[in-house]
Amino acid sequence: MIDRIWLYPPLAIARLGPSPMPCDNYSWGPSDLSPRGSGKTTVVPAPTLDLAPDGSLTERLPEIPEGMPAVALFKDDEDRWRPVCPYFELHGTWTSGGSRRTGPLTEAVLAEFGLTLADLGWKVAVANLKAHHYTQSDGDRVEALTEVRGDENTPRPLAGRSPQGAENPLVPADRSLPLGFVQVPAPNDALPELRLRFTPGAGAVYGPTDLEARAEGTDYELPPQRLILDPAALWCGFPLQNTSDDPRTVPGGLFAGAEISDKQESLGLVDDICDGTVTATLPGGLEATARIVVSPPDFAPDRRPFVSIADGLADRVERAEVKDPAYLAEKPLTTLEIRDLFERILETMGNINVDVQNERVRDEFGEDLDGDGVNDRGPLPVPAPLNGVLLALTDGGRRRHRRYVALEVLEDLLREQPDLIRRVIREPVEDAPDYLDGRMPVAMRGADAGPFHLTRRQYDLLTGWADSLRENTEPGS
Repeated sequence: MIDRIWLYPPLAIARLGPSPMPCDNYSWGPSDLSPRGSGKTTVVPAPTLDLAPDGSLTERLPEIPEGMPAVALFKDDEDRWRPVCPYFELHGTWTSGGSRRTGPLTEAVLAEFGLTLADLGWKVAVANLKAHHYTQSDGDRVEALTEVRGDENTPRPLAGRSPQGAENPLVPADRSLPLGFVQVPAPNDALPELRLRFTPGAGAVYGPTDLEARAEGTDYELPPQRLILDPAALWCGFPLQNTSDDPRTVPGGLFAGAEISDKQESLGLVDDICDGTVTATLPGGLEATARIVVSPPDFAPDRRPFVSIADGLADRVERAEVKDPAYLAEKPLTTLEIRDLFERILETMGNINVDVQNERVRDEFGEDLDGDGVNDRGPLPVPAPLNGVLLALTDGGRRRHRRYVALEVLEDLLREQPDLIRRVIREPVEDAPDYLDGRMPVAMRGADAGPFHLTRRQYDLLTGWADSLRENTEPGS
């Protein structure tokens, strides 16, 4: 019997895109870390599953033009972003012929226990709660739910609607806000696994039917077919005054309409980003749930962030391990983790104009020390152009961080300056973080509008690793 099921992956990120062609699958390739290299992490094509409207599923390796390097395409021929459409695959454990087995479930495995594809149920529930987050009005919720059997292979839309029993629903009963669609592939001999594919929305914005009058004198304009929201909903006209006192509005100034000084109210715009759950069920009370998150396109797919979702999750469940001397003693593993972090820092440096960010922070948080109306104090000094290099901070930062991915250089530096990490890298969650102290990462804003920082796990790993370098070089060690 099948006694346990789960979905792989347990969390997937879909990316918006107006192209009808999903993005090809790709994997990370080697980083270009040569002395004059770009610092980019290359991406290389990987086997890709194509799903036809009738549910037929085939596999291919993206074509590579003869004589050209391996590339992954993120836009179509009309320069439209291709959406990232993740698959969820059903796995389980079962006993067959006296043996315990684990792996992907297939139609054959179901048949072994008297089940068919029709016994497999899929349920996808997603929501966009951005407006509800601010107004706390049930009418401003936008939710979609669809259910499909394992033998139903046509696409099913995720039509976002507001609760009609609430006061002034944002999405009226006769309208819907498209949040994407789902489809169950028909398994075949080559690809027998049981899957569901999630396709996100196009990346569109929707507004109230009276947007033209509301946005008079501004550049906000939407096609008539996207003006579907009820102007009487609380979100359409939500007051934005004194938003700095409301923790839900940090960082401030992120509302469409916030800059209209004579109105200071939301224009009532809503996008098609959402998140939710994907659930698979089988008879006997078996249930598996995974999460789906929708985000904008990745405008730098060859650059990895130095604080990722994986880092955030590891910080929640594996924070304590990096304080264990036995963990740091696993030198090859720890070294690889440190190297990966500094490679990602270099990639982030290659994606940021530090000079512009430094000027922004100087203007926003600097101090007028001379009384001349100029913010003199900033996170970094502004150097004169060096040898014709106009972006001196950006160029210098990239050159330094390119050296640090050679860990021998970094290790020698930390042995000579054992307090360097604590001195130049910002500690997470400080009582009074200072944007202007020049510590790394410099001039980057966090989600709370304060200075950005590493996770606690990353910071403790760095400081523990640096301390271990010093200890291992002390006399008698």
